[in-house]
Amino acid sequence: MAEMRRHAVHRTMILVDVEGFGAQTRTLPHQLGTRTGLYAAVSEGLAAAGVPWDACYHEDRGDSVFVLVPPEYPKAPLVGALPDALARALRGHNQTSHDAARLRLRLAVHAGEVAFDEHGVTSTALTMGFRLLDADPLKTALTDSSGLLAMIVSQLVFDDVVRHSGTVNAATFRPVEVSVKEVQELAWVALPDNPYPPDPGVLTTRFPAVTGPAQDAPKATGSEKGNLGVGGVGARGATITGGVHGGGPGITIGAATGDHLTINRSPLPSTPSPRRDSDNPS
Repeated sequence: MAEMRRHAVHRTMILVDVEGFGAQTRTLPHQLGTRTGLYAAVSEGLAAAGVPWDACYHEDRGDSVFVLVPPEYPKAPLVGALPDALARALRGHNQTSHDAARLRLRLAVHAGEVAFDEHGVTSTALTMGFRLLDADPLKTALTDSSGLLAMIVSQLVFDDVVRHSGTVNAATFRPVEVSVKEVQELAWVALPDNPYPPDPGVLTTRFPAVTGPAQDAPKATGSEKGNLGVGGVGARGATITGGVHGGGPGITIGAATGDHLTINRSPLPSTPSPRRDSDNPS
């Protein structure tokens, strides 16, 4: 029996973290009120997804909690019903709480194999879930949002669940690069209660790497990237790298994705950078 416990089993991972839990304005009573609201909101979100709290394994991390959902519960409601219910619960909590006990949350959804032992649970997949939760693009997305919730899902969950969802608009997600400690992976960010405008283009383009929420990615022009072989960031966050071969004074690449980046064989100081539609504010 002890040996069987060492075998990994599949679980869906729900990880939630409170924004600014350690702020000086939060006294101990405020922190306790915040934690009460956190657990009530997560439990309500799981219930909306058809998952009983008691059916799950969960661990407390002070300002966060993670939940392992058994495989018999489908993943689709966990990216559809759960985030919306979580946001509703946050609004209800905040309406009846002191300012210092109010909640804004980061939510990460991942899935994979985990192993249990006498101390708890561990796995590479679970580590990945925590790296997603700690990713700077997710923190920035919540900071910049007027909503209460920012969600990040792994590439696995996006491809297998979000793309095929009948209730979630996958075009409202944005690709981001997660670069935390040993992890460098593509993931997808959404704002359930303050969604990004739908962009179907993100669903048809495979990004080799990305730098942040697509509409906030820095833009490169021919004058900024004047030599062959220098990478640049396109309008939707695609990082373009490697050498380019061809004739003429310059080559425009990225037309297939709409990320037009002109690379000149040599700098042309007298020629202004081309104006692109993506440079106009939306």
